[in-house]
Amino acid sequence: MFRLRRSRVFLVLAVFAIIALYHFTSFGNLGYGDDTSIEGLKHLASKGPKHSSSTSSESDPDRSTIDNDAATKEPIVEDALGDSSESDENKDGQAASTAPASLVEDAEEDSEQPKSEELSSSSQRQDTEELSDPKSNSKSDNEPATVADGPAEPVLDVDPDIHGQGRFEVIAAANGEGMPKIHWSRLPEHFPIPTKSLIPLPTDKAKVIPKIQLSEFPTETSEEKEAREAKLDTIKKTFAFSWDGYRKNAWMQDELSPVSGNYRNPFCGWAATLVDSLDSLWMLGMKAEFEEAVEAVRKLDFTTSMRNDLPLFEVTIRYLGGLVAAYELGGSKYKILLDKAVELAEVLMGAFDTPNRMPMTFYLWKPTFASQPHRAKTRVVLAEIGSLSMEFTRLAQITKETKYYDAIARITDEFEKWQDNTKIPGLWPKQVDASGCKKPESIYVSPTVSSAQKGASFSNEQYPQIAGANDETTTDGKVDKGASVTDKSLGTDAGRPATIHGDGIEKRQVSDDSESSSESARSRPDCIAQGLSSPPGGGWDEFTIGGMADSVYEYLPKEYMLLGGLEQKYQTMYEKAAEAAKKHLLFRPMIEEEQRSLLVAALISTSGKPNTPRDPKIKYEQSHLGCFAGGMFAVGARIFDRKEDLDVAKRLTDGCVWAYEMTTTGIMPEHFLVVPCADQEACPFNKTLWYEELYPYHSRARSQTPASQSVLVADDRESSGQAGGGTGTSTSNASDPQTVKQAALDRRQLGEIDNDKLNQTGKEGDIDELAHRASDTDDEGANDNSGEKNNEAGPKAAEAARETGDASGGEDKPTSTTVDDGVAEPVKPVVEAYTPPPIPSQEEYALSRIRDEKLPKGVTKITSSRYILRPEAIESVFIMYRVTGDEYWRTKGWKMFTSIQNYTRAEFGASAISDVMSENPFPADEMESFWLAETLKYFYLLFSEPDVYSLDDYVLYDFPFFLTRHQKLGDVC
Repeated sequence: MFRLRRSRVFLVLAVFAIIALYHFTSFGNLGYGDDTSIEGLKHLASKGPKHSSSTSSESDPDRSTIDNDAATKEPIVEDALGDSSESDENKDGQAASTAPASLVEDAEEDSEQPKSEELSSSSQRQDTEELSDPKSNSKSDNEPATVADGPAEPVLDVDPDIHGQGRFEVIAAANGEGMPKIHWSRLPEHFPIPTKSLIPLPTDKAKVIPKIQLSEFPTETSEEKEAREAKLDTIKKTFAFSWDGYRKNAWMQDELSPVSGNYRNPFCGWAATLVDSLDSLWMLGMKAEFEEAVEAVRKLDFTTSMRNDLPLFEVTIRYLGGLVAAYELGGSKYKILLDKAVELAEVLMGAFDTPNRMPMTFYLWKPTFASQPHRAKTRVVLAEIGSLSMEFTRLAQITKETKYYDAIARITDEFEKWQDNTKIPGLWPKQVDASGCKKPESIYVSPTVSSAQKGASFSNEQYPQIAGANDETTTDGKVDKGASVTDKSLGTDAGRPATIHGDGIEKRQVSDDSESSSESARSRPDCIAQGLSSPPGGGWDEFTIGGMADSVYEYLPKEYMLLGGLEQKYQTMYEKAAEAAKKHLLFRPMIEEEQRSLLVAALISTSGKPNTPRDPKIKYEQSHLGCFAGGMFAVGARIFDRKEDLDVAKRLTDGCVWAYEMTTTGIMPEHFLVVPCADQEACPFNKTLWYEELYPYHSRARSQTPASQSVLVADDRESSGQAGGGTGTSTSNASDPQTVKQAALDRRQLGEIDNDKLNQTGKEGDIDELAHRASDTDDEGANDNSGEKNNEAGPKAAEAARETGDASGGEDKPTSTTVDDGVAEPVKPVVEAYTPPPIPSQEEYALSRIRDEKLPKGVTKITSSRYILRPEAIESVFIMYRVTGDEYWRTKGWKMFTSIQNYTRAEFGASAISDVMSENPFPADEMESFWLAETLKYFYLLFSEPDVYSLDDYVLYDFPFFLTRHQKLGDVC
């Protein structure tokens, strides 16, 4: 009865708990600012600090990390609700930066028309802005933007250890119908650059740049022309098929799902495929489709998004670049394209409003968060911060708005300063500390930290820090310099500052006066200014020209061309990077065709310290993203007169062609590992070496004999009295704690111990407890006379039973035996020794891997077998044909196209596939925007006549559009 009543009580309490949870959760969502909740947004403006991830769709980063001292003011709430009536002047009287409403003139007047009155007004207002932190107006107008030792107002960030996601789909609840949207609004900059301090575009007469394309291509016969045009028509039909699928099933959405006919929105929901493909539509002669898409662009609103963060790199290359390129290709007649480009650029400029003007690569754009000061993160992907120059430069050239060029020129200057001081001089690591903030070495430990706070990092309220530059813990568990530590974590006394020197921690003697100690610690700078650097804490940097780094290097020669050769630093930076890549990264892979000399770019990890064991660590990996390098070296060889690099370009591009040819589908995988050649000149295929790479542990495994592998069984038999000479007597070590402890471990491995219980903590004490129990049992048996007799009789009885065989008349063998005192004791079962199977030979293991993983000769592992319709390989093939005129590249390119067409065609378009080594690869139901914007465009240009969009008339780069060279910068000779 008592149990029944207790169950009822628990049931009632559970019901109340569920109701309360639902009640507070519902009101909590309203109170803490759902994107569409007005009341929640107002509450957000006055609440205290919150902390959340910038990439989580379950929490709004607009509500995170806001200090009480910097709580949002009421006008910001009005901005968030879309109120455009706010004055350009903030409460402190600081002028807000203003952008022109329209910078577009008629086509024939575009290059001659002066700035609009509004643009001039913007410049005049910007002249009055002071380069200061938000709470101080004391700095002079011409003071440069630098990182202060400690800003008066804390610089905020969501979480410096959380990196945003370029592809991140957010599904709006109920499609957002009937719910007010939050819109971006122009806010005063916290770290403005005075107009006279902006870095201007070069205005001198452009230099003469050597031609890229072959001066004279071979004349084709009528039959060759007919065959080429047939291929061209096939490629155009493929493009039209995928475009029609997008138009019918995913119009105004980011991406088409070509198998299901659905759509995705991983890039802010601004119709990424539509905008990204505008230039391709024009170039393929699909003018009606182009004009329909231009009309759709009018409906795009770049001031609001379903995403809380804007991926700066992805938005720049897909949207800003697509709009600017289409505007130029259309003869500057479609004014809406430039209007929208300016609208988007104004939103993105907020990402550069940091103390050192390095951008926040995942920009939290909503006014409530954007109104607070921030800085760039301590871990930023190299390509995401270094691949913004082409788009912003061209926009600055068209609009004559210097601030767009200034934004990226400052990034270039920082990379130039750092290039010779990285761990591999000439190259930059894959991840960068862009915060501009180096933490001081001394960290003060508060004497008033409560027990509940011990072991936790100090908050901004206790000790203001520069957010976005938080200290980290290294991979080996050591605390990095400037780490947030407490007296508990460091073992120091409360109230003493701890100084970190290298790997150790040194206590310093301080006054017993806690107040003076506190004032001294607070007076120390929170941040020491620095340029770009390696991320804190790791010690090792990774270097590559593949993924996460590729476009940084690719943009260098093309930005040089775009600026008419007037910025020599781009040539210098490129040549340093090219030499370092050839010396440290490029290698020849071992393949079956010895006469085919290929090149591949490796990935290197290094600490930068000489005589460090296993330094550097080299990963001989071929990646599809790295296939751009062939085209880059070809362009650099031409414009910088580096003739020897043209052979490098050919070998790199052919390495990617081979990667297509080696697979079951004829399509290159995302990335895979290969065996490097020991000799770069002569490299015959060595099957033994390949097998050793497939199974490098063969010699070590051979030393493990079956006898040594069965030791666990032998040990267990000893513990049960079944091993040894069969005497059945316990040895003197039977009850020794260490012996019993080992026996307990052995039994656990044989399944006789409760693994779940032992694994709950994994502590040695648990094993000791089990061993103690076993020891007590053995001691009891040893002190029992009947146990001694049983130890003697047990083995003899079992042996006798085995010898007699069926002597019992076919009856079951007895499970017990009787000793002298008449007490029956069970007969312990005999445990047979386990004999493992023979270890496979190296050849057997290698052949097994080759068969199971379908490895081509020379490949040791396919680390990612998918294909997502990438363009990098065909881009380099196209450039190599335009540079050399060799039909080899067209032949290889057509084979690549037919393979892709055979395995990626879906019902509504082309689909990424999961495994290029499968005869029937599974479709991923994804069609990224670069399929139409780049991949098919390069195939089309490969089979076009050489003077169609000549590389001598246009600056072509890896991302989705062409940029015509500005007339004032001169033409190619």
